[in-house]
Amino acid sequence: MNMTAYSSKYAFSGKTAVITGASGLIGKELVRRFACGGAKVAAADIAISAELDNLVRELRTKGAEVETHVLDITHSAEIDAVFSVIEAGFGHIDILINNAGLVRNEGTAFHLTEEAYWKRIIEVNLLGSMMCAHRVLAGMIKRRYGKIINIASIAGVSGLPGWADYSASKGGLILFSKTLAMETGKYGITVNCVSPGMISEKSSPNEGTWIGRSGTPEDVANIVEFLASQDAGYITGSNYMVDGGRVAGPKNAHWEA
Repeated sequence: MNMTAYSSKYAFSGKTAVITGASGLIGKELVRRFACGGAKVAAADIAISAELDNLVRELRTKGAEVETHVLDITHSAEIDAVFSVIEAGFGHIDILINNAGLVRNEGTAFHLTEEAYWKRIIEVNLLGSMMCAHRVLAGMIKRRYGKIINIASIAGVSGLPGWADYSASKGGLILFSKTLAMETGKYGITVNCVSPGMISEKSSPNEGTWIGRSGTPEDVANIVEFLASQDAGYITGSNYMVDGGRVAGPKNAHWEA
């Protein structure tokens, strides 16, 4: 891997970043970006993929401090145990990126969805992120510094038929972020949300966005990296949509320049 190609424009030296859902498309790019910025990175996921393992090994050969942790974010005791190990090895946690999430394989009308399934969606996407945030707040408040960035979805902004449970979980995460920002700003903590739209490994033509293409993990990492930086010190309680303008207005409405 060419580290120069992934070099960060922001400096996170001396900071520790915890990234959940690190094995996913967006998660791996976040791990790469923060490691290249000099952060100590704790990459956590319920299962560590071979791709994440390979990435971590390559980053380490370049001098990055990165470690992986198996973590189920729906268990508070497990969160506490893993975060305690991270703190023991890397010191205090400065940046938390709640990227872990459960996505439907396909849309299903809510009245046809089993209760156990939609409860699981909310448990992972909303409650898991809340529990991770709750675990790091005491230390951040004590140090008067912290960056919490929650990865939501445009489904939590506009809704999405067939994805009522997912939309509810992500909409709740957006409002949780806004409210937590109000509560913690006086302690030097910023809390923001990023809501991706159509994201794929590589950008491809897509008529569902005003820009005409799908987004990439790099598109999402760009704004997350900025929000975690000192340059975003006066930004909190915001939700940034990374969706090619998909929810800005109806794409297929008749319009001519």
